[in-house]
Amino acid sequence: MAHDSELGWALGVVFRAWQRETEEAVGDLPHGPRGFQILSTLATGDPPTQASIAMHLGIDRTVLTYVLDDLAAAGLVERTADARDRRVRRLVLTASGRSRVEELRARVAAVEAGMFPGLTAEESASLRSLVERAAAGMHTGDGDHDACRVVQDILADAAG
Repeated sequence: MAHDSELGWALGVVFRAWQRETEEAVGDLPHGPRGFQILSTLATGDPPTQASIAMHLGIDRTVLTYVLDDLAAAGLVERTADARDRRVRRLVLTASGRSRVEELRARVAAVEAGMFPGLTAEESASLRSLVERAAAGMHTGDGDHDACRVVQDILADAAG
């Protein structure tokens, strides 16, 4: 079966490999890779709301509540009231969560370093950069994006 021109197939193979390998690396964390993505996102800036983290990571808000409950029970995350609107909850890492996310990032980085055995280190870095740029270009938050246009723009930038 030739799949050399099927982007969806290729992305699926890479994603499933990433998910499988990452599950092994962070399997001791509540909700594995999903829990890692939440902790990693919380470590990058101002405390987000539950609604904004659900939208950013594409997690159903109801499911997110259960994941956050488990991360909070593990002492990694706290929900705090927003200073301007007490009905809104902001998410923050605990001291234990900040320490743990750094350990988990190292584990995931080791997994990702070995993700593309058929590529050179330079090619792997380039692929990662291009995929991250494509994702950032598509992740507008409003659902209005054209994946083909984003990829074309990236390729044009790389060529010129």
